[in-house]
Amino acid sequence: MSKILTQEEIDALLRNVSQGQSVSAVEESRERPTHLYDFKHPDRISKEQLRTLRTIHDGFARTFGTYLSTILRTMVDINLLSIDQVAYSEYMLALSVPSCIYVISSKNLKGSGILEIAPQFALMLVDRLLGGSGSRVERVREITIIEQNILKRVVEKALVVLNDSWHHIVPINFYVESFESNPQFVQIAPASETAAVIFFEIVVRDMTLPLNLCLPYFVLEPLLQHLADESWMTLTRHGPVGEITDIQARLQLTPLVLTVQLGQAMLRLGDLLNLQEGAVIALKDRRDQELKIIMNGKVKFWGIPGIVNNQKAVKILRRVSPYEEVIHE
Repeated sequence: MSKILTQEEIDALLRNVSQGQSVSAVEESRERPTHLYDFKHPDRISKEQLRTLRTIHDGFARTFGTYLSTILRTMVDINLLSIDQVAYSEYMLALSVPSCIYVISSKNLKGSGILEIAPQFALMLVDRLLGGSGSRVERVREITIIEQNILKRVVEKALVVLNDSWHHIVPINFYVESFESNPQFVQIAPASETAAVIFFEIVVRDMTLPLNLCLPYFVLEPLLQHLADESWMTLTRHGPVGEITDIQARLQLTPLVLTVQLGQAMLRLGDLLNLQEGAVIALKDRRDQELKIIMNGKVKFWGIPGIVNNQKAVKILRRVSPYEEVIHE
């Protein structure tokens, strides 16, 4: 015969069940991590594609930073901070007035992008290129037309570097379309359109200034299919090799001054002033002694004189040893 439970026993069972469920619910919530997701601004670029974008623009930052260091004659570092997906209107509202905005376009893509340079850095850059000290700019003002023409050469170089960084994935060929100092006049995309904003920082002397690249999603969309893992591996494997090959090719085309020292002689100043055509100068060196072949002011080879096709020539016998190079320095 089954036992009939009293009301107290029923209440105790219910209390135990409710406590057990609450504990299990708490434990389950602790085991499953939560992630914030904004349904108003969904991510339209995958993590793999973002990783490829980061690799591409890391290379751009390094190369363009080296170029800025060369023209400014001071150490310049450009660091890639982040790549965010935001609404175009939100990005434009974050821009200050006046700004230094270059609208960039490509014949291979539909639409335009934005290259934004900090006005402080633009003014410092112009000052440095014109022979100034390039000190910190305390008061931000609009960029004049003359300053725009000076900056345009630097921006065009930045786009050349950017195009080279994308070359291993797909050719884009960006060029400068226009310049604006007021963000309200830059309408390259609908306000609700998702845009990929690539945030850089320029570190020069004691200053850290922003450099941003904004590309609307419909501009990036034809490129996203090329940003697969295979393309990323190709870029990672062949990118540095291509850069090294390009540097080697340019170095091989660099002209160098090559001179041959036939001998040495010691003359008094009076004898030097009285030298005339046909005068004979006795050299210290012997006829069979090897000649110094000098390149950019340093002895690099030893050789002997001769004639080839009725023209004076020198034959290289050997390289200068490290010990001899130290002596002749």
